[in-house]
Amino acid sequence: MAAKKAFLKKIAITALTALVFFAVTMPFRRLFQVVSVTEVRPAAALNPTFGLLFGFPGALGCAIGNLAADILSGYSSLMCTLGFVVQMIYGLFPYFAWKVLHSEVRLNSYKKILRYMVVSAVNTALTAVLLGVTMFITGIGQILSVTTLMLFLNNFVFCVVLGIPIILGYTGVKLKKSGEKFSLNERFILIFLLLAIVSAAIMGSFAFGELSGNTGDLLAFWNKVYVYISLDLVVFSVITVCILYYAERQITIPLEKLSDMASEYALTDEGLNTQRIVEECAKYENVHGEAGELSRAFGKMAVDIEQYIENLTKVTAEKERIGAELDVAAHIQKSMLPSVFPAFPDRKEFDIYATMAPAKEVGGDFYDFFMVDERHLAIVMADVSGKGVPAALFMVIGKTLIKDHTQPGVDLGAVFTEVNDLLCESNSEGLFITAFEGVLDLVTGEFNFVNAGHEMPFICHADGDYTAYKIRPGLVLAGMEGMSYRAGSITLAPGDKVFQYTDGVTEAINADKEFYGMKRLECTLNSNRDKAPAELLPVIKADIDMFVGEAPQFDDITMLCLEYRRKMGEKMKELTIDAVVENIPVVTDFVNEQLQAHGCSMKVQMQIDIAIDELFGNIAHYAYNPNVGSAAVRVELIEEPLSVVITFIDNGVPYDPLKKEDPDTTLSAEEREIGGLGIYMVKKSMDAVEYEYKDGQNILKITKNL
Repeated sequence: MAAKKAFLKKIAITALTALVFFAVTMPFRRLFQVVSVTEVRPAAALNPTFGLLFGFPGALGCAIGNLAADILSGYSSLMCTLGFVVQMIYGLFPYFAWKVLHSEVRLNSYKKILRYMVVSAVNTALTAVLLGVTMFITGIGQILSVTTLMLFLNNFVFCVVLGIPIILGYTGVKLKKSGEKFSLNERFILIFLLLAIVSAAIMGSFAFGELSGNTGDLLAFWNKVYVYISLDLVVFSVITVCILYYAERQITIPLEKLSDMASEYALTDEGLNTQRIVEECAKYENVHGEAGELSRAFGKMAVDIEQYIENLTKVTAEKERIGAELDVAAHIQKSMLPSVFPAFPDRKEFDIYATMAPAKEVGGDFYDFFMVDERHLAIVMADVSGKGVPAALFMVIGKTLIKDHTQPGVDLGAVFTEVNDLLCESNSEGLFITAFEGVLDLVTGEFNFVNAGHEMPFICHADGDYTAYKIRPGLVLAGMEGMSYRAGSITLAPGDKVFQYTDGVTEAINADKEFYGMKRLECTLNSNRDKAPAELLPVIKADIDMFVGEAPQFDDITMLCLEYRRKMGEKMKELTIDAVVENIPVVTDFVNEQLQAHGCSMKVQMQIDIAIDELFGNIAHYAYNPNVGSAAVRVELIEEPLSVVITFIDNGVPYDPLKKEDPDTTLSAEEREIGGLGIYMVKKSMDAVEYEYKDGQNILKITKNL
């Protein structure tokens, strides 16, 4: 199939070139005949040109076209036959000459232009001689004559004037199909070729005008015209080749090479090997003028870029390492802040929620909340000066010191006084902390607080709106050693809320450089005054985001909301008693009194009594042995679902009875190991049994649904 297509293609080329040759040559035979066997012949450029481009089919087509023209012109059979042979040789000689040189038929250098002219000169001279032989054989002329000279000049002139444009045009079509374009050198050649054609045309017109007055001898007339044109072409061609030689060495080739390298370097993912670029540029560094300067600059640029990429790679790797470490630091920082909500699911006296959105990977803001003891809840809101890692590290120190120094019964002013002095001792960076701490007594509702240069909190009473609670702030922590801080106090009632925040909230800036401000914050709080803490904070953050828009976040945004729901002990009773076996009935009566008040069934009451006997008996026997200590028994009624939670607390040796393996009840009493049956019965009869050791206390909690 492929061979058939190739054969048909050759037939098509032969037919097409024959038609083109015939169409070009016939008008000139009719109108510009010089002697009986020749005329002004532009078609003479077609044989070698089509032969070069298409090989045998191109040369054959031109020979057939010439044969048809000869027959129509009335030439003899011998003349037609010999003419056909000469035309075949004329068309194939350049093809074989070019093939011997193993060169692509593309006129893109001065060497190829010079080669084409030499091949054309040899080919046209050989053809002129062969035509002279033909005329001699047929008896119409001599081998070497003025007619032979005219044939040589005619063919050579048109091979240059028409042949080169045809080859360049064909090359341009092929390049366009492949997505390429003329090289800079080919464009130079095309420009000078056009100048040569224009020059030859001017010279021909001048010669035609000068000699047209003496046209008695037509052959002599055209010989002189061709001599003028040929001399002009030769001179211009020599000048053109010299200029192209200079341009190739000094301009076009260096620029093309540099352009190709620059394109490949810029547009490919891999780029080029820098050493190769340097070696290529070194070839043209000694070229005079801009090309040499560009070569030197490009070579240096490639080296500089490679060094820059190496440095950038190192910097990027270091940045990625720092980024990874900052990411770890952010996770560590986040893990240090309470982030699991509800934070105290078993405490019904209060609800609390907090959020922090750092401006950088790690922030300088921090919040905290923790139980100081069973009846006191502490909240902390603070802002470290500066941003990033130094602020985050200072935040860790400040947070740890505040929490460690907040102890039951310790005045908050004394806490900040001590923390301030400790922070001043190790503050070489000159950082400081604005901080607010409050401790809520869950029994009385008393809210003690201390403020070290921080924003004033908003208080919302159950029957009112959020209002900023004006507090005279003390100096920031770590600002000056030896400062004394004074605590304040306010009493909260059930239903009251405390909202605290950092300046990243009120000082959030939009694109118009406007602050979010206290007024807008107060308005947003009061528009959502009935919302629980976990619902309120996301609403405020969304309002801040809407206000800020596309403007960047400059500061950490941290918020905390505490709601005091009910006083501790309203539905909880506690008994503290010596942990001795003799007090088991006292504890049982205390618990039963609470159960009977809520209509507990006798069956459930008996199950609980058995559990009390086991658990309080364990405390009496093992917690303080051989000494005697106290134990607290707390009874709390839960409404949803209706249940009772009984908590046993002692300060004895750590002991988790739940770790003991359950006894195998399938065995007989004699086969079972001693111990473990009592706690097993407790676990089976209660709905939940939990143990933890916290703050030096054993805390065991049983839950029974009522």
